[in-house]
Amino acid sequence: MEQWERDQIREANAHLRLALDGIQADFDREMAELADVQRKLAMMKVHATTPNNLARVTVNASGQVTEVTLADDAFLRSTPKQLAAELNAAIHGAVEAAGSARDQLLEPITMIVNGMPDLDQLVPGAPSLRELRNQLSENEKGV
Repeated sequence: MEQWERDQIREANAHLRLALDGIQADFDREMAELADVQRKLAMMKVHATTPNNLARVTVNASGQVTEVTLADDAFLRSTPKQLAAELNAAIHGAVEAAGSARDQLLEPITMIVNGMPDLDQLVPGAPSLRELRNQLSENEKGV
């Protein structure tokens, strides 16, 4: 192998090393933020009240109903059909609000990952960081 070929290989390796160092720095920053994001997601509660203040619904970060509180006079002021419709509306609103809040909380991490090349694009056979992000997002939805 000629010297110029060795120099080209060294230069290519140096560029690859710089790219990987950048990815590693971004990944380390993301992982440091992830613990805080997971804590915030675990504590997240979103409340919604029915249109006629018959009930209050609480959902967690994944949109699961964690609490329903009925007004003392809910059965006097409504019919079962009306109460069910209002509860469904409140649950739907709370789930949408929780999804928006979750997306906003995950936005900094999403921006970091989307802004860098995926590791498997640089190194054949390496794990995909985007796949890792998707797995973490799926796990968070189950919080």
